[in-house]
Parts: sequence; C-alpha cells; structure tokens
Amino acid sequence: MTSHEFLSPTEWLRYKRHLQLPGFDENAQMALKKSTVLVVGAGGLGCPILLYLAAAGIGKIGIVDFDNIEIENLHRQILFDESEVGRPKAIVAGEKIKKLHPYVNIEVFNKAIDYENVTSIISDYDVIVDGSDNFATRYLLNDACVIMDKPYIYGAVFQYEGQVSSFNVLLDKKRSCNYRNIYPEPPETGVIPSCAEGGVLGVLPGIIGSVQAMEVIKLITGLGELIVNSTWIFDALSMDSHKIYVTEPIPFIINEIIPIQNYCIPSVINEIEYSEHWEQNLNNFQLIDVRTEEERRRKNIGGIHIPLSEIKEEYHKIICKEKDVIFYCHTGRRSKQAAQIFQQLTDGKKKVYSLKGGLEALKNQSFNF
Repeated sequence: MTSHEFLSPTEWLRYKRHLQLPGFDENAQMALKKSTVLVVGAGGLGCPILLYLAAAGIGKIGIVDFDNIEIENLHRQILFDESEVGRPKAIVAGEKIKKLHPYVNIEVFNKAIDYENVTSIISDYDVIVDGSDNFATRYLLNDACVIMDKPYIYGAVFQYEGQVSSFNVLLDKKRSCNYRNIYPEPPETGVIPSCAEGGVLGVLPGIIGSVQAMEVIKLITGLGELIVNSTWIFDALSMDSHKIYVTEPIPFIINEIIPIQNYCIPSVINEIEYSEHWEQNLNNFQLIDVRTEEERRRKNIGGIHIPLSEIKEEYHKIICKEKDVIFYCHTGRRSKQAAQIFQQLTDGKKKVYSLKGGLEALKNQSFNF
C-alpha cells in the first residue's frame, strides 16, 4: 500500500476532530486526501478557500493568480502581510499554505488564466473553485468546466452581500445547472462596479470563501446537501440569508470556450487627465457622473448623474452642443464604457472624453470635492 491509500499516525492526530464527527470516517478523510482542487484567484475569496481546503487535507491544491500583493488588499486577503506587498500573490499563497500543511501538494500558476491555457490548467483537477473578481473569468471557467465535465464552485462578493453556488455537479448521472443557465451572457463591461470601485466589507470574502470551501468538502466526501440548482445569498448587514432556486434553467448549449477578450469592448476613447488648468475650466465641459446613486452621494465633482446602466436610455440629457463631454467614475473603467456607448449613439458628433483614473486619480491632487 502507498501512503496515499491510508492515513499515517500523524494524519490521524491532525484530523482527529474530523474523524470524531458522525458520518465522517476514514473513508471521507481519504477522499479529501486523494482529491485535487484548483483555486482560481488568491485574493479575498481565494485566501479563506485555500486556508480551509489545505487544513482539511485536500491532497493537491492548484493556485492561479497573476497579480501582486497591494496594501489595499490586506483588509480582506488574510494570507498576506505588509512585508509582502509587491510580491506575487500565487507564490506567497503557495508558501503560506505549504507551511500550514506540509503534506499537501501545491502547484502554483503565477499567470492569468485565459482562453489559451484554461483547459491545460484545469485538466488535472477534480474540482474548480472560482475566487476571481470579474465576469470574464467566471464565464471562461464555467464554460471550460461544462466542456470538460468538471464541477465549478462559484462565489462572488460586492460591498455587503455575497453569494455561492455549486454548478455542473453530477447528480443521478445528470449535471446540475451551470452559470449560463442563470446568466446566459455577461453584462456589458463596467455596468456592475468591481470591488475596487464599489468597495467590499473586509470580513465578507472570508464568510463567502469559507462557504465555498465547505461546498468543496461536501462535494468530495458526499456529506450533506450542496447548493445546486440554486444560489445562496448572504447579507452581512442584516445577517439574513436565503436561497433562490432555479426551477426552470435557461437553455444554453456550450460547445466551445470563448476568449476572454471577446467579453471586453475595446476602448477607443480619449482620456483626459486632471490638471489645474482643467479644473479652472470646468465650465467648458459637460460632466457626466456614471457611478451608482450611493457612490455619488459619498462624493462627486458635479455634473449630470446618469448611471452607466442608463446611458442608452438617458443619453438625450447630454444636450449642451457647444461643450465637450467628460464622463467620470471611480477608476475610469465605467466612464470609458459610457463614453463609447455615447459615441455610438451619437455617431461621434461630439468630442467625448473619459476622466483618466477617475476620482481615484484625484486623491493625491489638490482637487476639492
């Protein structure tokens, strides 16, 4: 017998509290030991997912992330500390997880997952866990998991709310619904603000990531009931949670993986940077704030408020013929999208700009909000 076919005395001690649970025996722990799990994203969601899966005794864990640690990550990405700012997340996460559990085999992918490498990266793993923070990656992972017949554990957070689902799980020889059975197509780029734009309560990814890790453990061991054909939604402010059930999944055939860049509308919009001259001549421009109502209440630099999701219906409000138009948001992503939509609707008849870097870029400037 190999070491993969039984628990060593040290492992018996390590997993003692697992093995005391009703219904959780050595076979369940061995199932975890023999399993392979890929975690895409080592950020707010990925950190608790990685910590709990490693501690639980998953045999092999893959970590995918291309980003470096930033100080603004530290309020929620609990694997990292200030001395590691600037280092690659995937590499540091791998080092930390190995210290937590030396018996776990760690594979690090210090790169972005994309159309060209997604199948090769996920091919060796039993379960794919999504700790990413963007729609393009979610759809890419979902589609690849459907085509390659793998379960996909989804989680997402925004501000004070989070959600979890277990997609494409084999139940009675039939796969449960996948992400596209609920959301067939991604929203337009920038319509829904990212955490960088809308913020997120630091502890929330810890809660949602832990639930994702729980789903993985239940899936592998066969314990309990999974969040399948439904979505679990959690409100951190009220501590209320509920499930939305998918009684009639939207039919959607997935037979190819679509490149991520096909989800992103390329920007051909001129960006304008803040300068003292620009501030002094604000009256020469028509400002359009495309953020949410809540963001605008917190701070703004004036102008008309037309949320990005309403630009197509409300663009007629931008009627000042003699003034050029500047769209702005928090980071500049949504404003570029809004400017592009506006240009298409008006056949490019007006000069249109996006405020480069958005309001975030004005933090270190002398601009008075």
